[in-house]
Amino acid sequence: MFSFFQKETPEQLKAQAKALYEKASALKSTSRETASMRVRIALLAKAHLDSVFIEGAERTGTWQEVCMMAIANGQEKPAPPTPSYFHLVKTQGADHHAYTWIPEDLTDEVFNIGANYQTVKIDAQQSIAMVQRIADEICQKDLKLDAPFKALQFLRDELEAAGETVNIPPGGGIAAPGADSGSEDYGKSKPGAAGS
Repeated sequence: MFSFFQKETPEQLKAQAKALYEKASALKSTSRETASMRVRIALLAKAHLDSVFIEGAERTGTWQEVCMMAIANGQEKPAPPTPSYFHLVKTQGADHHAYTWIPEDLTDEVFNIGANYQTVKIDAQQSIAMVQRIADEICQKDLKLDAPFKALQFLRDELEAAGETVNIPPGGGIAAPGADSGSEDYGKSKPGAAGS
């Protein structure tokens, strides 16, 4: 039976996420509707940055374990992990999800920051400052918003719960050292996974 209410495929939803970001970036209008769209896309970008950072840290931890096993068994190390360019994030309650997308070069950079955090090449404060710079770029350059969002709020909260002061305001991010190349282990491979 044909249904008029067929769900869109993940590929269609991913294409829509990319198109919405690009549309919001290209808008020249300063109307209320345009501003509202930009804020919605900024909130999705914020969730995307968090998700990519976590992905970089988690996949790097798993990769390190697999590498140790491979070395112990006299096998070659597997290729380093690469980021997913589309992420499925929660929106408006537990039952609602949306795919997110930001430009691939920024996703690559955030993934590498998460990987470097996992391997203790950078600390939490440095990670927040580096990802904040990317959030600032997204908000100010791409989405033309006056006030950037706070990046990696979950990590800020963890630090503050541990008694550390986090003094990295929106608009106060720093560039990652060697941002073009990523970490020593990851900058040499070209990311490109298009998974979820």
